[in-house]
Amino acid sequence: MSVYTSVNIEELKSWLKDYALDDLTGYQGIKSGITNTNYFLMTKNDQFVLTLFEKNSIEDLPYFVNLMSHLAKHAFLCPKPILKKNGTALSILKNKPALIVSCLKGKELTKPEANHCGTVGKNLAELHTIAKDFETHHQNTRDLTWIKKTANTLLGKLPLDEDELLKEEIAYQEKQNYKLPKSTIHGDLFKDNVLFLNNEVSGVIDFYYACTDYLILDVAIAVNDWCVNEDGSFDEERLNAFLSAYKKIRLFSDAEDKAWNDILRLASLRFWVSRLNDFYHAEEGELTYKKDPKHFKKILKQRMS
Repeated sequence: MSVYTSVNIEELKSWLKDYALDDLTGYQGIKSGITNTNYFLMTKNDQFVLTLFEKNSIEDLPYFVNLMSHLAKHAFLCPKPILKKNGTALSILKNKPALIVSCLKGKELTKPEANHCGTVGKNLAELHTIAKDFETHHQNTRDLTWIKKTANTLLGKLPLDEDELLKEEIAYQEKQNYKLPKSTIHGDLFKDNVLFLNNEVSGVIDFYYACTDYLILDVAIAVNDWCVNEDGSFDEERLNAFLSAYKKIRLFSDAEDKAWNDILRLASLRFWVSRLNDFYHAEEGELTYKKDPKHFKKILKQRMS
């Protein structure tokens, strides 16, 4: 979440006439994250989050709106889309698709402990359980096809060792033939997408990489962020807490157990390539920042070893 598209208060007030919200009293750009433009909107009695989608067309977005609505309806702690007076959620602002959602209380953790990881594992399993009844399918836009296509734009720009590592791991993943349970996944359950209040999860946010894919890919994405040391290795206490809590609700299949390390590698590769892409193909933004690709290079090398 960043600010690429600037909006002034007069533009916001005019646009908000389509919503049954209290009068806008203030707004503030949110600079964490890297994909879309986000603002906090403050009204007399509440606070909301406005997202302007920088890369999605408005036709891409009903899936995400409907998924959040489905989860919220089943008491999962996630943002709830705010409807306009005409009963729809999506709109256009500054020529960009736009959505307002409820703002959840709590804050992200930068240094989670084992108990926090256990709570997140439990919540992820609950998300997977509730989302089983969400029948809409959505292609993973950051799958191996995307990884290969994006890698082709990076090869030759990277240091030689990174070029070789990237080609080696893509070749390895191309040889795999995963036959694993698929359903709706969050796709980006990093520390900055989970809010905590009083040591309990108070909300899961940023569903805009949600898709239909391997359930254990979602677990692998999460533990690669929540349970790692600085050198990319796993903190075994945090990892065990996460997986134990998750498996109390949804056990891994035998095929998932066998594929676990390879999926950890795939998750590492996906985010290494994503961060390399953001680093080498940076977009201009008012409050943007880039995450260090070397972090996921270390994680990938650990999983490969």
